[in-house]
Amino acid sequence: MTSQQTPSFGYSEAFKPAPRKKRSNRPARELPSPSALLQRTMDELAETEWIRECKQIVRESLDALTFGCPNVLCLGLGSPSASRDARAQLALLLAICEDLHIDRANVSVYDPVFAEADIALLAALGVARLTEDRHGRFRAAAPTVAFMPHCDLQLYENLLRENWAGAGLSPLVLIANRLSDYAER
Repeated sequence: MTSQQTPSFGYSEAFKPAPRKKRSNRPARELPSPSALLQRTMDELAETEWIRECKQIVRESLDALTFGCPNVLCLGLGSPSASRDARAQLALLLAICEDLHIDRANVSVYDPVFAEADIALLAALGVARLTEDRHGRFRAAAPTVAFMPHCDLQLYENLLRENWAGAGLSPLVLIANRLSDYAER
């Protein structure tokens, strides 16, 4: 190739691209609503031994602490309308609340990723959505279950620091990752 020739791209004569299939003018398939997806996830989880074991562990832990009927603070849930994992976590949270007879009005959730569909879903469920990003700095004035699946270390640290003084930690129960996993990193 000389300096005046420019490389070019082209098909060899032996290669013939496959003809494209014609698209039909079918309307796009409508996706299920976030509430239908959540219900499907709840139904799938309800049949598992895993969820029964989770509810039993939480029930026994709270009974040992004589917590009564606590408030629930959920942080780091994710977007239930966009994430299967977030829907599973929300389904677990609702199953635990149902098992413990916790009124959904006592459940508060916050995640900065909530979309409009998530906000509507949470409202339909009767769960309070917190609007202020306090970066985990919530004071537990009454017995509180902090449901924090897959949160980063900073959120756990901020919550624990906020409740550290005096008897602050005594009314707080975490449903979370194993904190020792963070120490090992």
